[in-house]
Amino acid sequence: MEALRDELKSIAARLNINIQVSMDEENRVLKVYADTADMLSKARSGLRDVLELAYTTAEHHPYWSIAYNAAEILNILLERWDDVMSREDVDELEWRASELKSAIEKLK
Repeated sequence: MEALRDELKSIAARLNINIQVSMDEENRVLKVYADTADMLSKARSGLRDVLELAYTTAEHHPYWSIAYNAAEILNILLERWDDVMSREDVDELEWRASELKSAIEKLK
C-alpha cells in the first residue's frame, strides 16, 4: 500500500500536480486529493461514501435507518457549514433526529 502511495506521489510530481494522499491501512483505502482540498471538502467526500452505503442498504437491515438518518443529518450540516441554516433545514434536522431516536429504540 505504501508503494502505491509513493508511486502516486511520484506520478503527480512528474506531471507537476500537487496532491495529498491519505492512507487508511486498516480498511485498505487510499484517497487522493488536490493539494487545495480542505478538511470540509474531505469530510464531504467521505460522507458521500457513507451516504452511498445508506442508500444501497436494504431497509430491512437492522441498522439501515440509523445509518441513513445519521448520514442525512451530517449531510445537511456539511452543506450548510459556512451558511446560516434555514427554518426548513432545522425542521429537517429535527425530523431526522426523531427518526434516528425511533430506530435506536427499536434495537432495545
